[in-house]
Amino acid sequence: MNSEKRYINVILPLPLKGTFTYFTYLDNLLIGQRVVVQFGVRKLYSAIINTIHSNKPINYKAKEVLAIIDEDPVVNIIQLNFWSWISEYYMCNLGDVMNAALPSSLKLVSESSIVVHDNFDGELNELSLDELNLINLLSTESELKISEIAKLLKVKNIFSFINELIRKEVVEIKENLHDKYKQKVIQIIKLVSTNNQTKKIKLTTKQAAFVEAYETLNTKFPKKKWTTSQLLNQINFSRSILSALVRKNIFKIEKQNTSRLSHQINVLKGKKLLENFQSIALKEIIKAFVKKDVCLLHGITSSGKTELYIKLIEEQLKKGKTVLYLLPEIALTTQIIRRLQEQFGDKVGITHSRLNNGERVEVWNAVNGNNFNNIEYPIILGARSSLFLPFNNLGLIIVDEEHDSSFKQSQVSPRYNARDSAIYLAKLHHAKVLLGSATPSLESYYNANKGKYALVEMKTRYKGINLPHIQTIDIRKAHLKKEMVDHFSPKLLEEIEICLASKKQVILFQNRRGYSPILSCNSCGYTPHCKHCDVSLTFYKFYNHLKCHFCGYTQKILDECSNCSSKDFKNIGFGTEQIEESLKLLFPSKSIKRMDYDTTRGKNAYEMIINDFEQARIDILVGTQMITKGLDFDNVALVGILNADKMLHFPDFRSYEKAFQLMMQVAGRAGRKSKQGKVFIQTFDEEHEIFNLLKNNDFNSFVINQAHERKLFNYPPYCKLIAIKLRNKSQIKLDASALYLSSMMKNSFKDRVLGPEYPVVSRVKNYYIKNIILKIERQSSIIQAKVILNKIIENMLDCNEFKSTRVSIDVDPD
Repeated sequence: MNSEKRYINVILPLPLKGTFTYFTYLDNLLIGQRVVVQFGVRKLYSAIINTIHSNKPINYKAKEVLAIIDEDPVVNIIQLNFWSWISEYYMCNLGDVMNAALPSSLKLVSESSIVVHDNFDGELNELSLDELNLINLLSTESELKISEIAKLLKVKNIFSFINELIRKEVVEIKENLHDKYKQKVIQIIKLVSTNNQTKKIKLTTKQAAFVEAYETLNTKFPKKKWTTSQLLNQINFSRSILSALVRKNIFKIEKQNTSRLSHQINVLKGKKLLENFQSIALKEIIKAFVKKDVCLLHGITSSGKTELYIKLIEEQLKKGKTVLYLLPEIALTTQIIRRLQEQFGDKVGITHSRLNNGERVEVWNAVNGNNFNNIEYPIILGARSSLFLPFNNLGLIIVDEEHDSSFKQSQVSPRYNARDSAIYLAKLHHAKVLLGSATPSLESYYNANKGKYALVEMKTRYKGINLPHIQTIDIRKAHLKKEMVDHFSPKLLEEIEICLASKKQVILFQNRRGYSPILSCNSCGYTPHCKHCDVSLTFYKFYNHLKCHFCGYTQKILDECSNCSSKDFKNIGFGTEQIEESLKLLFPSKSIKRMDYDTTRGKNAYEMIINDFEQARIDILVGTQMITKGLDFDNVALVGILNADKMLHFPDFRSYEKAFQLMMQVAGRAGRKSKQGKVFIQTFDEEHEIFNLLKNNDFNSFVINQAHERKLFNYPPYCKLIAIKLRNKSQIKLDASALYLSSMMKNSFKDRVLGPEYPVVSRVKNYYIKNIILKIERQSSIIQAKVILNKIIENMLDCNEFKSTRVSIDVDPD
């Protein structure tokens, strides 16, 4: 045993600040390995080694590492540096980053047991009474959990007691701190008897037919390995016949490890020739990357940005570099993965939240590797969490639809923005970043105009097809004249009929799911609210229940009003479910589907809906914002936006920007491969300036107008925002905490502090909420501001009266 005592700092998967120091006499320590450590009185955790050193901690006594789990690191040094940056920039705990980064199957479950050490020679003279008792117990039980030993022996400090015996090599930990990841195993059928041997064995008619069918199949597919189920389905025999043949040693069943990841590859297609404007843009990007690490590609919808991405990926693969292709929505991966596989075959891997734990570990392992030739997937296509994969040799990160709010993790810590984090990750790898969008965010456009990023623009559509013709429909007049049919104006219905008659497809956008957002009593106006949140329940007709979109609480539809006993209820507002129902009544002979969170919960639901729409098996697709961006359909001639005003009148300084981006993106789905498409926007405010800008596709004027307003009121991109959310189950305690915190902040930051204020939904999951906003000028030190803010929050939480208040910090809130 190595006698040198060393110290390590580890990251624990706990919401605690910083790292923790342990000591060990074990050798073969490597940064990024997982180790078993005790934290607290009786808890064992798997931790990641962050640093190895010889510095004894000053403020506490270091405990000993119990075991090393991995031979090789599961996390590389670049990842650890990235985790550290995420933790510092987004003001979150390193343990939170670890939890977000590692697949859950790499985070271990503690069931550690103690067994007699293999090297123990049976010498008992030097053992204490408690140690002798433990050996006697292990001689009868063979292994005991640490918690069981503590109960049986009544030892005061069980972990010190066990650690000393481990040091003496009397006992050791049996590693039931087990990895939840298990390799997928399949059963392969093999013919073991030769023809001559088979003839000597007495077979029934069906058994002989089975052998003959297998041999025919094996001649046709000589390299194919047949699983039990595949073979039985192919030759149409029962499992009992196969079992009988296995007993007669004619066949055998072998277990083999296999990947959970899909390896279905599309036929490789030839490379597309770029149009002249695309070739110019590609040369500009390559030239820009000589001087800048980040380039913003502003290309209008259907300008062919993906083809440029493919060319840039090809260049990176030639250099032996890997590529990360980030997308905001899982729905987008369905089409893009096919296009990339048609160009790059099985070099493309995909990761997103719908993968199960086993699949995530396999993607992790497939990316991990120091040698480019050993990396199974040199191209990774994924959503924001794919930033945390163990890349070693990144050359390029593509952030498609870079403006999209889905890149921001806002619900749980770490509350990171994948676009901004990708830029720092690329810096660690000395890689380049390409940000692509038809409607770039104001922040990215500002950075490009200031020269921080390079800017390349494509203002022409592929094949020269015109941008869709956008018109507004004044539904205020239609309502007054009682011309509306459900939620459709006569003009929109007429255009839908014309479109369907010409065998074209329609997309209708309504950014609210469910049947109706409010179910109200027609007599007294009572509206059912969530028991845990200050929000009305959304009505779902299909499930016949009311549901809260904040906490998931559901209740049955009321038979009568709990306020006045009336049985007369009305729907206020409408969601995608109601639109789908209305369309089925209006167009009974047509295929109508919707795509929203409720219809895409199944693992492959996105792919099925998108594939059906591509194959023209769906005539009208109704959806929320997941249908607005990036999807490429050949046959869509008409797009309808049913309720534009709801997006505009939202209490958020970004509401106009988000509304403009959503409407321009969904409009871009029309007329992509044939003649010019049409877009109709239903609104009560036809004269609103945003609609004129949309009609003229005038993104530049929109940016100038918004930038002027942001500068006037000092909002991003002219300052940095830090949002502080306070939550408490007691409204009185929350008010006191918020008042104290805001007062302390105003002492340091003066009028840069806004609030505290209750948000629109002021109670969620039984917690009352108040928000405080801190503005930091771009020329000021954001690092220093974070140090001061952290100290203020720590001081507040040290006060007993405020300890029950939960505080969360969101840097650069969306």
